[in-house]
Amino acid sequence: MKLILTSDLHQLIPKWSDLVDLVRRERPRFVLVAGDLLPKEDHGRQRDFFPALRGHLQQMKQVDPVTVLLFFGNDDHHILEPLLDELAADGLCVNLNGRVHREAGLVFGGMTKVRDYPFGYKHWCVRDGDHVACPVQYCGEGLTLNADGEFVRLPNLVDYLAGKPSLGEELDRVVQQLESGEMARSVWMIHQPPSDLSMDICGHGERVGSPTVLRFIREHQPLLGCSGHIHESPHQRGGQWSAQVGRTLWLQPGQVDRRLHSVTVELGPDLAVLSACHSLFGQPGVRTSGAEQPVLA
Repeated sequence: MKLILTSDLHQLIPKWSDLVDLVRRERPRFVLVAGDLLPKEDHGRQRDFFPALRGHLQQMKQVDPVTVLLFFGNDDHHILEPLLDELAADGLCVNLNGRVHREAGLVFGGMTKVRDYPFGYKHWCVRDGDHVACPVQYCGEGLTLNADGEFVRLPNLVDYLAGKPSLGEELDRVVQQLESGEMARSVWMIHQPPSDLSMDICGHGERVGSPTVLRFIREHQPLLGCSGHIHESPHQRGGQWSAQVGRTLWLQPGQVDRRLHSVTVELGPDLAVLSACHSLFGQPGVRTSGAEQPVLA
């Protein structure tokens, strides 16, 4: 069974067409897009992208059987999520935000929340352990959107984040949807990358991964998982796109420049991972920026 995993196609919207072409060539059983689907533009341009997104999904669905699983990322405007649910209701995709999906012997879980960052739009930001609000802020206390798609300033960022479930609580809510024995054959999309796996390195060298996500991987040991969010991380010195944490293979494809970043995974009949190949970097263990792929127990 073949899976294609990618994320952050908002980096260059024509990459949606590249993903369609890849699906036609590789004919995967599942396609996972781990967040940030819409143009990094104003609200109107995000809303107006949905007919094009529908077209891309329709083209992928013509490669039968294929199931596309996706969710919004931190730059996608939350008030547009009903439009994504319409695409899901039409059978074109599965919106995996906070949900579980079972198909072909696999169990998929998704969580789109991220820890706070300097950027203005805060809807998808939540507390992460001791990390509440980023000490650097570019837009004062941050912004959210009203029902008309207009940005609204938050009166107090710490209070706003404190009033929401934490990243760990959001993950637990999805885990609780699984039945006994399902975690071992589960595949996860979590937009926020974990800490300590070299998948969270920003362009200026800061590491912004989540210890909560790493703890989730270590404690629950799913079959496979994918993050995104920090586009440039696999290209940074020491950055990695693949890590083995116990029995779990965790991936972060990245997304920069003009070539589509994706990982193709082959599963055997017993759902064991047979191979993983990055569209740019090749097989795990290949040096990307002077460091080997990490292996953690």
